[in-house]
Amino acid sequence: MSKRKTLDGAELSLSSSTGNRRWWQRLFLYPTVIGALIGAIPTGLDYYKAFVYDIEFGAVKHAEEQQRLWIKNFACAQNIDYQQVKTAEDTLVKVGACTNGDVLIEVVAPATDRIVEWISLERLKTASAVSSLSLIGRAYASAVPYSPVDRPGRDVPRMELAGTTKCQVMQGTTRIIRIVQEGNACFKEVVNVMKGKITRTPVPCSTSCG
Repeated sequence: MSKRKTLDGAELSLSSSTGNRRWWQRLFLYPTVIGALIGAIPTGLDYYKAFVYDIEFGAVKHAEEQQRLWIKNFACAQNIDYQQVKTAEDTLVKVGACTNGDVLIEVVAPATDRIVEWISLERLKTASAVSSLSLIGRAYASAVPYSPVDRPGRDVPRMELAGTTKCQVMQGTTRIIRIVQEGNACFKEVVNVMKGKITRTPVPCSTSCG
């Protein structure tokens, strides 16, 4: 048998053996492809979550952090002691803090959705958060009562009594239903924890969260 025939036979045998392999067996012959597929899994999961939560792809990590903080501070959110102030632009800013240091901010601007967001104590401690949250920091400072003697030259903001949360329940893992009373009026609020938005409708004050 010639050397050429021997080589041809070996190549035919290798080709036949490769062809009989299952697709996943052949895939392991290409480690670069495997690495690319594994590396793409987190991105693929984020795209899937963005689709499920109906949010932007880049907002997935932030949305999941908000979800974690809502679950962590669920009891605190119902009993949180808000301070609130109305700005010259008629925007209402409500600020409340839990005993663990996490802060809940709610902003109500005319003709826009109510916006709500948790700021964790860990985030507040980071240097980058100080600059990025400067607006929230000023809102928080404005919402905390102070004496004009302590800060001369500044106008005392007009403080208003914040409403109280009569009850709240978690609906699934992405929504919170709560009944809020403001004076003699009550509202049913639906908090989308992934989007940080609140929708509300007037209801009788006898309405339950269930």
